[in-house]
Amino acid sequence: MLRYTGAAASGVIAAPIERVWELVSDVTRHPIIAGSGEVQEVSIVGGGDLALGSVFQSQQNMRGMRYVTANKVIIWDAPYRMAWKVGAPGLPGVAQTWLFDLTPVAGGTRVENGVALVYALPPIPPFTWVSRKLARGYASSITPTLTNIARLLDAPPPTQVVLRETPPAAALAHMPPPIVQGVALALGGLAFLAVTRRIMGAR
Repeated sequence: MLRYTGAAASGVIAAPIERVWELVSDVTRHPIIAGSGEVQEVSIVGGGDLALGSVFQSQQNMRGMRYVTANKVIIWDAPYRMAWKVGAPGLPGVAQTWLFDLTPVAGGTRVENGVALVYALPPIPPFTWVSRKLARGYASSITPTLTNIARLLDAPPPTQVVLRETPPAAALAHMPPPIVQGVALALGGLAFLAVTRRIMGAR
């Protein structure tokens, strides 16, 4: 049995759901929202308003490595939930799934931000160690996102913060069955090794 790796962070922000939604659903503002600091600039392909099926490109900078992602909106349920699958220009929406889930609660809005990564691993060591390390890293980068949202809404820091080292169920629902993903990753790894050996052998 294989399981997807992922993480999520949630907290209560003292602001109405409509205000939170207005902020998080504006992907052009994600560079100042994302706690990882990796998102540099976002633009909607074709312009216009974001909706189900829309594609937006994101300029990323991860530890000095610059690249572009093409992200396809796969859930658009205003003002409660939005999700998008990451991909590459020309091939949007083929990798991990990111999610914002908003729920009205006493005192404001519970905001969950989470990700289902492409890694489908067996739930046994050493794979569980890899999965936990990845999940903890993502959870720690997501947590500042909640703080940024509260700050941008002129609200106090989030309360009742909960971190999870598992992907949100709504994000998992849009991933392939874990066994399919696991086989695809294994075949991709074998193909990479074969190409690398051929290149090295040609030198």
